[in-house]
Amino acid sequence: MSVVPRPDRRQLILGTALLATAGLANALRPTDAPATTIDLMRAIPLVLGPYRYDSAIALVLPDAGETSQRIYDQVLTRSYVAAGRPPVMLVIAYGAAQDAGLALHRPDACYPAAGYRIEATRAVQARPGEAAAIPATLLTATRQDRVEQVLYWTRIGDRFPTSALAEKLDILRANLSGDRPDGVLVRLSVEDGDPAAALAQLQRFVATLLVTIGPAARAKLVGGAA
Repeated sequence: MSVVPRPDRRQLILGTALLATAGLANALRPTDAPATTIDLMRAIPLVLGPYRYDSAIALVLPDAGETSQRIYDQVLTRSYVAAGRPPVMLVIAYGAAQDAGLALHRPDACYPAAGYRIEATRAVQARPGEAAAIPATLLTATRQDRVEQVLYWTRIGDRFPTSALAEKLDILRANLSGDRPDGVLVRLSVEDGDPAAALAQLQRFVATLLVTIGPAARAKLVGGAA
């Protein structure tokens, strides 16, 4: 007979508080969502420096169900190839208005849902050395003989939460002040067993991406850190 573990008291208290606050924020939030002001398909070029778009490479995608349709106004999925380098897989999921009942689908949730194991996770910067750094996460995901290094960040308004809890709290804080901030998840990954080499490649790709796109698209990806 299996025994179901009892939830930790701290988790129960935190969960109850979040639910209560979410209900309050839901009651207070504005009913009109801001309009999306950018077309990601047009804003993100098919050629980025030495990389070009390649439609033949499959990606691990966020859930495409009804909840995702409520969270995201646009989801861009692209794979880019360059000579002598592993292909870079890019996902940008953008929502014009975030509320307390919803949250961006972070890779540490969608990769396990696709059959991957998360082997390691660490805090990094998406563009190191810049005055306006972007707090990001690098995780290693494995499935059978495939290893992916995944660099990602989330932006909620002008904040860059680095955990699901911080993301939820940032949304709640904004909702309680009468705001429904826009939110974006930017995820880049390569198939590579070397996390350090993959991180360096992905950071260079981020730098090329942000230099190439226009200011409106850059603001959507990195907000005030543009």
